[in-house]
Amino acid sequence: MSWMQKKALAVVAIGAGVATILGAGLGIALAKHTSTVGGVCANGSPGCNIHYVGTIKPQPVSPATFTRCLPVGDWIGIYIWDGPNQKWLHYFNTNPGNPGNYPSYLNNTSVGGISTIPGFSGVVLVMRPGAPTQQVTLLDASGETCN
Repeated sequence: MSWMQKKALAVVAIGAGVATILGAGLGIALAKHTSTVGGVCANGSPGCNIHYVGTIKPQPVSPATFTRCLPVGDWIGIYIWDGPNQKWLHYFNTNPGNPGNYPSYLNNTSVGGISTIPGFSGVVLVMRPGAPTQQVTLLDASGETCN
């Protein structure tokens, strides 16, 4: 085998190794998941209500789908970072009984609302201060269920 073939084989082997590591990591990161969230600090006081809750699978998902399994009165909103435009986008809980009584126009895209969470977006969840610590299922793909 010539030195050129050896170098080409080494490049292919390294590439395959990196692809295997990244592929395995993405498979774990993108599985349907639950997160422990709440609005109570370790010392028992209300607050400590901001949680990074993971990454959306490769397909986009609506904010309503993503938040479907959250208790209606326990969450305030979600945020994602819009890298190309360098700004935060939001989706507020506008369901009846929501913790802030937010009107639905706040989720309009013209004021920074999220219409669809793009694939591979990281999501930050804001819970109501004082909301109990709980395990919640986050639906990061269409067709998933809360169970």
